[in-house]
Amino acid sequence: MRSNFNCRGCGHCCLNLVDAYQGCVSDADVQRWQKHGRDDLLQWMQTLDLGPGNQLHTVWIDPDTGDDVERCPWLLDKIDGSGHLCCINTVKPDHCRNFPEHRQHAAATGCRGYDDPAAPTAFGVSIDPPVSRKKPVSLG
Repeated sequence: MRSNFNCRGCGHCCLNLVDAYQGCVSDADVQRWQKHGRDDLLQWMQTLDLGPGNQLHTVWIDPDTGDDVERCPWLLDKIDGSGHLCCINTVKPDHCRNFPEHRQHAAATGCRGYDDPAAPTAFGVSIDPPVSRKKPVSLG
């Protein structure tokens, strides 16, 4: 756990997925999803073979269109408009778990998680049982 970091649930890290860092997941992520039977997540992933023993797993590719999505498909808007929730919190990719990497990364990307420690936080709300749907459901 990062010292003095409190997620605000603003969704800033998940609303604009334009860089390669946020578009790829590790072998460990893929294995975790397979272990938990998360075919719903695996459908949003494409694996590129880059040569012997070298694969790149790109994620959040719309399974219907093959297009990259700009917003994480697993980010839910709170009904009251006060922020967002991750609906795959317990199995989210490692780079999501580790975002931001440090205080300077937060400042550079607009993350407010290192702001006033007394401010309200988004607790680890978990709403992510395995599902058989192809696309995330919108709440609201």
